[in-house]
Amino acid sequence: MGVSVLAARLGKRACEIHSCLSRREANAFVSSQRFDLVISELRMWDRSSDPLATSLIGSRTTLVYAYPAETGCWWLPAVKNGQSCWGSLALRHREFVGFLDETLREIASRQSAYSG
Repeated sequence: MGVSVLAARLGKRACEIHSCLSRREANAFVSSQRFDLVISELRMWDRSSDPLATSLIGSRTTLVYAYPAETGCWWLPAVKNGQSCWGSLALRHREFVGFLDETLREIASRQSAYSG
């Protein structure tokens, strides 16, 4: 799933989308604001290997890493609602779409519970 397709899918759900080009920029961004969902390349452009997961454990955030492969992309869940799930099975495209839809429903439900 390309970035533009993913952004369009999230945009249809009225999600606010931000992008970062480096691990350092992403760390600064997630530490300054609260996010419900973070999707990141496993190794960002600056080739850093320290994952974002550490900074998101204990929050309400879900983090999924994208790992480009020859035939597309594998999706690696790392944090689900602030709990580490690193080591979960990798998701193929269709499985990731289901995971994403489920995660967005959970976020919407949580937000309506807090606002109601």
